[in-house]
Amino acid sequence: MRRFVVVVVVFCFLVFGQFAKAEVIWTSGLESGDFSDWTSASGNWKLVNNSPGAHSGTYRASTEGASSSNGDILLLEKSTVSYKNLQWSYWWKVNEALEDPDHVFVEWSDNGGADWQVLADYTKLPANSWQYASFDLPEVADNNLLCQFRFRAVLQHASDVMSFDDVSLLTAVPEPHFLFLFLPIFVCILCKRKTK
Repeated sequence: MRRFVVVVVVFCFLVFGQFAKAEVIWTSGLESGDFSDWTSASGNWKLVNNSPGAHSGTYRASTEGASSSNGDILLLEKSTVSYKNLQWSYWWKVNEALEDPDHVFVEWSDNGGADWQVLADYTKLPANSWQYASFDLPEVADNNLLCQFRFRAVLQHASDVMSFDDVSLLTAVPEPHFLFLFLPIFVCILCKRKTK
């Protein structure tokens, strides 16, 4: 009888209890008016104060014009110690069309920037409206002291412009489904039926 109840509890937990909500580890809407939320900004990265042009609030981060030889880099160094199931998300917009030689890379590193993995490569795109992007990071990002994230622009022309806003690092936190609240009732009913 006891074994039967344990099986029912485990089953209900697996079915009803493994829903998740996102917890924000770090976020930047760039509303400070500078890059103080970030580790560094080099090259042509700048903040644009233009409420209608931002995704939300007043400011957006933009890279504009021909890049330096190493690319223009907006960098975040962020420890994920004590966190897992990580997600990197942001809003992006091409203000002026990107041609074939133009690239804006979204990258991350699990070893302090010694190696970089590409999450997205924006190239050959027309001007567009704000778009949302989200990436689930692999397990190696979990509980990692050396995580880094960056936007790296390699643009060729003075007219090239791309913008980002509302950037976040999130973790999925298990949250009991509302049906899980009825688990004690389900167990009692099943136990009574089993004893008959």
